Amino acid sequence: MSWNQKQKAQSLLADEEGTIRKDWGGKVTVALVYPNTYAVGMSNLGFQTIYWHLNQRPDVVCERVFLADYAEQAERARTNAVPLSLESGRPLTDFHIVGFSVTYEGDYINVVRLLNEAGIPARANDRGAHHPIVLMGGVCAFSNPEPVAPFMDLIAVGEGEELVHELIDSYRGAADRDGFLARAAKIEGVYAPALYDVQHAEDGAIGGVTPAPGLPPIVVKRRLRNVNAFETVSLVKTPHAEYGHMALVEVGKGCGRGCRFCLEGQVYRPVRHRSVDALRETITKLSKESSRVGLVGACVSDYPWIGDLMDVVEEAGMELSISSLRADSLSDKLVASLARGGHRTLTVAPEAGTERLRNVIRKAISDEQILGACDMLRRHGIPNMKCYFMIGQPTETMEDVEAIPALAARMLERLRALDAKGHPFGRLTLSISAFVPKPWTPFQWEPFDGADSLQKKLEVIKRGARPLGTVRVLHENPREAALQALLARGDRRVADFIELAAGFGGDWRRARREWDGDPDFYTTRVRPVDERLPWDHFDVGVKRPGLLRERERAHAAELAPAS
Repeated sequence: MSWNQKQKAQSLLADEEGTIRKDWGGKVTVALVYPNTYAVGMSNLGFQTIYWHLNQRPDVVCERVFLADYAEQAERARTNAVPLSLESGRPLTDFHIVGFSVTYEGDYINVVRLLNEAGIPARANDRGAHHPIVLMGGVCAFSNPEPVAPFMDLIAVGEGEELVHELIDSYRGAADRDGFLARAAKIEGVYAPALYDVQHAEDGAIGGVTPAPGLPPIVVKRRLRNVNAFETVSLVKTPHAEYGHMALVEVGKGCGRGCRFCLEGQVYRPVRHRSVDALRETITKLSKESSRVGLVGACVSDYPWIGDLMDVVEEAGMELSISSLRADSLSDKLVASLARGGHRTLTVAPEAGTERLRNVIRKAISDEQILGACDMLRRHGIPNMKCYFMIGQPTETMEDVEAIPALAARMLERLRALDAKGHPFGRLTLSISAFVPKPWTPFQWEPFDGADSLQKKLEVIKRGARPLGTVRVLHENPREAALQALLARGDRRVADFIELAAGFGGDWRRARREWDGDPDFYTTRVRPVDERLPWDHFDVGVKRPGLLRERERAHAAELAPAS
């Protein structure tokens, strides 16, 4: 539906005075907003799961809203259109609750843009009794939500399958907006930013956070204790989504590897695997409507019963796809199953070019295991390979950077062998991202490398890969990584920057020039280990002593037992 069509749908809902009707049959109405495009949002299992759970309640109507794509944005700007829900074409102002599901820090700017376009005051303290409740969930809500805290009435800290029902029950039992906010703030895992006063020290760091009377000083993350009680699957299939051609199934939450750079491996602890029996039931149901299943998780090849699960997929007559693989947990059976499922590319993530740096980040994969993965790929006829690497990691030297194309050259020696059917190898892709120190990781005190330094390292990699022919180098813009570092590590003062960028139509470069804050304060400085961090009034299950211990081991290039 174009934005002009959506505007027409909106006008049909208006009465003679031009106001929008709110006749929902006494139900609580929720606009579930993914602040990115439809294709991205409908591939997010968490978003789909919450949408499904809310609509299972007879007393709730939940509809979806997405950011327009570029063409629609231009049309919307020209016609002064507003964001409308996908199901009934209603504006955000017509809902009782507007809930944002935020997975990427870069989408913070889109959150504020959508509020502005909808006519809802961006700042929570500017909203009145007639405005919707604005809340946020998703992984960004329990890593560091402080940069967007001034825009949120409530933040759901943790896994939401149970939490959303408690919020709805609380809403139905409240007399008015203020009454609901007061009740909701007392639910475990719910954070009401306006009720927490943040003070700053003379050096600009956080000096303290004081909650309103009766509220806990530390907001504790909610986590599911029994993952088998909740299916996390792609419930709405569409060919327009990024993975719309397959049914997606989450095999568990968390990862036991403990890579020192990885936010997901920390905040989803403890590791909780779904049982084979629970997944068999899910896959059997999905096989009736899809021929292909994608297994999703932090590291699916580490699933303890992966062989049994592959048998379940095969018995169901489905083709297999997997979201994440480790070179040291690959098997011939797994690669063969992927090949039968039509996989054209095998993806692994060495993350660093040298074994020394892999030990620093606790990604203990040897060069030989990577080369062994190349052999398996060729043995089973998969024609392409993709490898993820990061640059700008703690203790990194230029030798570590130069080792990335050197390792690619060694891999090509194995990959150029003809496969079992005599077919040649296709292409090796090196996907290069920039390391961003994330909250709740042993590297949360480390500095971001800086865009100029990262650009020089990218040139080294591209220059080294150029003679290799069938090697392609993909990379993000280092300045985009600098934006992510600011948003991931900022405090509430960064909200001013976000608001500027939203007001400039998403032009964050212009906002950075006009913002009176100091980005380097949040990004490129080393933070003292005794500094209070913006996210220290949350408890996501990760303890500071453990993080410090792992940081010390990292700088000594030591490994530690997997947890």
